[in-house]
Amino acid sequence: MKRSLFAVGLLLAALASGCNSPCVQLAQKICDCQSTQNDRDTCNSNVSARADQVSFTDQDNNNCSALIDKCACYELDTPQGKANCGLSR
Repeated sequence: MKRSLFAVGLLLAALASGCNSPCVQLAQKICDCQSTQNDRDTCNSNVSARADQVSFTDQDNNNCSALIDKCACYELDTPQGKANCGLSR
């Protein structure tokens, strides 16, 4: 799951933020997939910190919006699951 934490950071860094941005919501959804409460809290703290450093474009938000319903924790370790959560290239 540490790869997921790293991927969330990359997702936020790669996307150019508002508190209610669909991209922040997607990142928080990915954080919810972490196995322990401590990992979830750390992930969400990282999301919050990075969200204050980036600005999401309309296209970013549209892309993230399209992924929110597709992203599922049980698939996150699969190539398709990563794609569904915006974590693949």
